[in-house]
Amino acid sequence: MVLNAEEADHDARHSSCLLKLRGGDYDGRPLFLAMGINMFSVCTMIYGDYPLLAKKLLESLKYPVHVSDFRIGLNEVSDQVRSYVMQWAANTSAQIPVYVFQEKDNKNVGKYPLMRQMFRHTTLDKKVMWFDDDSYLDETITHKWWDSIRDLSKTAEQVGAIHQIMQRNKQFEVIAKQPWYGKKPLNHRTKYRFATGGWWVADSKFLLKYDYPFKALYHNGGDSILGEVIRQQGLRLKDFKNGMQCHCESCMRRGIKTGVPVVHINVGGRQGRRGIGVANEKYVWNDGKPNPDLSHQDFEMKVTSYGI
Repeated sequence: MVLNAEEADHDARHSSCLLKLRGGDYDGRPLFLAMGINMFSVCTMIYGDYPLLAKKLLESLKYPVHVSDFRIGLNEVSDQVRSYVMQWAANTSAQIPVYVFQEKDNKNVGKYPLMRQMFRHTTLDKKVMWFDDDSYLDETITHKWWDSIRDLSKTAEQVGAIHQIMQRNKQFEVIAKQPWYGKKPLNHRTKYRFATGGWWVADSKFLLKYDYPFKALYHNGGDSILGEVIRQQGLRLKDFKNGMQCHCESCMRRGIKTGVPVVHINVGGRQGRRGIGVANEKYVWNDGKPNPDLSHQDFEMKVTSYGI
């Protein structure tokens, strides 16, 4: 591991380190810390050559409330996107620390392997707020929205846009073998109740206690399995009804909120999906194998820290 390798591409004080990961494991540093009056570690992942999406998301985060740090994962981004993200991080770090995570050769390592390291690199605040890059905060957002999600998230392990989906093939057989299986009814007709993965807030201690995202997760289906963890453990999952607008096809049929303070989630719906898993979605434990290949967890990651 190489520490404090200085770069000169931005004026803000920052440092970089290179981390070699094997099997998704990290070192033994503490992973959770309650930091004063703040509450959220805000995390997002940006993919590919979509500068308008990256700008839409990050610009919407310019006036955060109750935020301790930002963590941005980059998967196979263009030079234009990377340059914009790094400049945003440099500017933002004058007020709030920013960490940028990227495979050393800018490869796409999948959503969940990179997310796993973003949650474990350094201490998280009480809650993780997650954004996919096709989600963003409406321009009408004020501190009242942040206060609302802060207050609601204190009453549940996870908050988000609640959906339901059928379990896939033999997933139920493997779930019954997991250490978090709570013997709640589970079979081939089980429907998962979960917060869609485009945006959510979850308790940091809860995520780390259940080793989320699990090493077996690669790119698809991590949101529905997390919902099943909550059900099996008798924990709390709540809908942020008045503070969000999901743009998936089923939600859009029920109408859309415009000009109101909401988080916009899954903009573009399924038709807007990009990258891994678009044509050949692979869901964890779909084949009934409890010990899948974990080679997706093996990569070298560069972490650039701003304002630390």
